[in-house]
Amino acid sequence: MSDQGDVKHEHFTARRGFVTAAGFGMVGVYFLWAGYGAAPLGFGGGHEAPAEGDHGAAPDPSAAGHGGHGAAASGPSSEAFRKLTEAFIEENRLADGSVQPGRAMQDHSMHGAPPGPVDVYLMAYQWGYAPSVLRLETDVPYRFRMMALDAAHGASLQLGRGGRIVRLRPGVPVEQELTFSRPGEYLLYCTVYCGLAHDRMQGRVIVGKREVQS
Repeated sequence: MSDQGDVKHEHFTARRGFVTAAGFGMVGVYFLWAGYGAAPLGFGGGHEAPAEGDHGAAPDPSAAGHGGHGAAASGPSSEAFRKLTEAFIEENRLADGSVQPGRAMQDHSMHGAPPGPVDVYLMAYQWGYAPSVLRLETDVPYRFRMMALDAAHGASLQLGRGGRIVRLRPGVPVEQELTFSRPGEYLLYCTVYCGLAHDRMQGRVIVGKREVQS
């Protein structure tokens, strides 16, 4: 006579068929989740935020009046962008080697309306920026046209207690508009590790007060 009290019945959740079915069901849900770009591991159809749209700390309102959101733009190749930047530097170079976009200095209207947006070309490479020193003016809208030539770089402009961060992929043109409301000297530095001299990859943006001619 068998002792039925010693017989152990497995709970239905421990049976092999149930475990297998549940496993396939979870995988199916994950793929569906990933298709909507919500999977926590980025598997499947999730889209990374645009390279140029990485904003770190919010800009200090007293330092920069406003900045447009960056946008990846279709445009020149790396070599063509390099030539455009070199031409921009040559055209706007000052005696001390810094670069001041010419349109910011000309045609100040009698009513004080700022020109713009003024194009500024900036290329990033290992391990520097060209131009390395920019001289700009307050209350003038600038359109920064940027590109990394050789590797992924960052372009972070320190604005008081905050900053404006742009991520640059090699060969991908990026545009961002900025208007400075306060004079000062702002540090430009790389935020993406790009090699041994990464920590020395810096530039400067020197903003002077715009004087309106009457």
